[in-house]
Amino acid sequence: MTVKSLVQSQFGTHAEGYVSSEAHAKGYSLTRLIELLNPQPGWRVLDIATGGGHTALALAKRQVWTVAGDLTLQMLRTARDFITGQDAAMQYVQLDAECLPFGANTFDAVTCRIAPHHFPQVADFVDEAARLAKPGGVVAVIDQLSPGEPKAARYVNAFERMRDPSHVWAYNSVEWEGFFVGAGLTVAHYEEFDTWHDLTPWAERMGCDEKTITRLRAMLVNAPEVVAAWMKPKVPGTADAAFVIRQFLLLGRK
Repeated sequence: MTVKSLVQSQFGTHAEGYVSSEAHAKGYSLTRLIELLNPQPGWRVLDIATGGGHTALALAKRQVWTVAGDLTLQMLRTARDFITGQDAAMQYVQLDAECLPFGANTFDAVTCRIAPHHFPQVADFVDEAARLAKPGGVVAVIDQLSPGEPKAARYVNAFERMRDPSHVWAYNSVEWEGFFVGAGLTVAHYEEFDTWHDLTPWAERMGCDEKTITRLRAMLVNAPEVVAAWMKPKVPGTADAAFVIRQFLLLGRK
């Protein structure tokens, strides 16, 4: 099974969980994204890997002409069901983030929130997003980070992949800025922030069984010092285990 087929299988099965997920539905990253973008009425915006549709909905409520796109058809249908009736003008398109079906210089902004760690070729995604942005337009990405130390990065990514086999890789901040600069974007804003997650509901959202959750707890208990400093586990060996996923928000201007 290819990575993209695995993504479709994982998220098609668990689409409803991403509509109800508080981490995706609200929180600092969504509020901050809209604040920094400051979308103006009449803008054309593409939200890539829209998931439950929360970012697309927040944009549409600002009188922005919004396209919600996702690789997984069932996820797109679930987002549409969630958004319908909320007074939001929206179009829905099934699409591949690495080969986008729009002409160059089409959108005032292209957004993607908490998704690129599932993309096999992140540089291709950033190139495509930059291609679609109008001159002076913005590409805005929120995703999870890995530590800069290679062994720690492998550990963090292995933890993520145990929970969700469709996880490909979370890059570090230097790599992300390199993707943007390589696509011809000027970095306009960068910030990092911690997001706390309770281990059990986080794992259950992707259908993990108790055996897998136990293994995830063990990885938190046995995390090397540099990983523990990154993930900040609380009561790691118990049913109340919690940990940090460090995220970033990066805006580039074309």
